[in-house]
Amino acid sequence: MSAPSAWEVASRDRIAYVSPNHQESRANVVVTFCWTMRDVVLPRLDKENLAMATNFYTPAGLESMVRNILANPYIRYIILLGEEYASRKGDPAELTSANALRTFFTRGIADSRKLPGFENAVYFDANIPIEDIRKVQQHVRLIDLNAQMPAASVMERIAEANRLLSTLPKKEAFSPPQVFPQEPASSIMPYGSGPLIVRGTTIPKAWVEVIYAINRYGRKNLMDANTDREVKEINNMVAVITDSQNPDLSYNPFLVPMTPEKIKAYCAEVLSPELPQGKAYTYGNKLRAYHFPDEEYIRNLKTTTAFRDFEFGQGPHIDAHVAYTGHGAEIDQVKDMIFALQKNIYAKSILAITWHPADELTRKHKSSPCLVLVQPIVQDEKLNLTVYFRSHDMVQGWPENAYGMAAIQKELADAVQLPPGILTIISSSAQIYKHYYNQVEEMLGKFRKHEVSYTDPVGNYIIMVKEGKIAVSHTDPVLNKELERFEGKTAQDVYLQIAAAGHMDTGHALYLGTELQKAEYALKDPSKEYVQDQELRQKR
Repeated sequence: MSAPSAWEVASRDRIAYVSPNHQESRANVVVTFCWTMRDVVLPRLDKENLAMATNFYTPAGLESMVRNILANPYIRYIILLGEEYASRKGDPAELTSANALRTFFTRGIADSRKLPGFENAVYFDANIPIEDIRKVQQHVRLIDLNAQMPAASVMERIAEANRLLSTLPKKEAFSPPQVFPQEPASSIMPYGSGPLIVRGTTIPKAWVEVIYAINRYGRKNLMDANTDREVKEINNMVAVITDSQNPDLSYNPFLVPMTPEKIKAYCAEVLSPELPQGKAYTYGNKLRAYHFPDEEYIRNLKTTTAFRDFEFGQGPHIDAHVAYTGHGAEIDQVKDMIFALQKNIYAKSILAITWHPADELTRKHKSSPCLVLVQPIVQDEKLNLTVYFRSHDMVQGWPENAYGMAAIQKELADAVQLPPGILTIISSSAQIYKHYYNQVEEMLGKFRKHEVSYTDPVGNYIIMVKEGKIAVSHTDPVLNKELERFEGKTAQDVYLQIAAAGHMDTGHALYLGTELQKAEYALKDPSKEYVQDQELRQKR
């Protein structure tokens, strides 16, 4: 532990209005606005007695909050307002960031250093003494405007926050400033380069493999140049989910467990064009009310002869999924994808986007959508869906995003009367934030158990020894017919051919290696008989 003579900001993640002269600041108040867009709140907040203002997205952020308060013990009040991002409004049992704050200040932490009800989601670094964590709970007051003003608008709560900023009694620091070192993160294993691909039958099972891959191989990086938001990151993390519609949550490894209600609430948002007050965007709004500024351009598409020879011809279908607002047009891209699929089920040009390049020129200070592209493709008479995220919080964001994309996949598949196929989620920057490192380690130890699998989607391999050679037949996993054959006099002759032919599961490959070596021993010893999956035995 170190004791600086002035405030050394311990965590700068998503914090605004830390005064340039913060070393001399004796401001008492923090305002946190949860999930509400920063641009809605920050310009309207008075600066008098304001130490910092910040979003509070995840229960895991409690540790950073405690670090910052211990580093600046002049902070004596936290004002809570803003969108809580809950599936059941006001439910004290739901594991939201706002409820984590309430639990911390009403119940404190247990002797185990765990937050009651949030045992998997919140971790307090062992370098922070438990008595210092409890000092924060004892000496800082939470003022919960969301609970006190349940029917008020965001603007009314901001006005009340400003009143409090000017009227709350000024207080002195409750202790000397303290800054604590971070526990070292687990070591990172080397891997080649480029994408990492994992597979899972269900969303929970795929998520565990995603987290394992990033935790093991992710490179340490920063989210922004002027921040301390450290992450483990994989560029182009690819998750393939073969049964995306499976609702079974008996296996529920998520740090904040998923519930049917939470999934339903998130999917409703993804399936709706509505934009709630105070939110920068929702994927539903971006996909189903995509803004195009020029109404006349779209209106003219129906009648201009320049496009008369296009695939679907002229007509009212062109803007059937467009709402004219008087200041532009809103395009329901999901309905338009359905229309195009119904016209040409095998088309490869059907996709939806959320990105507005013109907006990004002036909105780089705001929150840009992480989901960028959605593309359905029909293959093997199933509707597959590929989605691309430019940046992805894989611990808290990915699970809900996956269920939301599965809901879109089902809507598209049902509309064209096909079963959903695979769901592929590509995360260009797939991150595990530093404040999740320890919780992730605990989760993996509990939930990631290696299971011996006797199925491989690339097929089966039948090994025989005959006519002085090792012969391996590669068979179709469904039809069981031979696809190709490999032969050689040694195990190495054969495994090099198999390796050159394509991909297979690592466990399957290691299994084949042991079987091929047994086959080679039998080939060299005429008294031995080889039978796959059995010990070598004497010939009769």
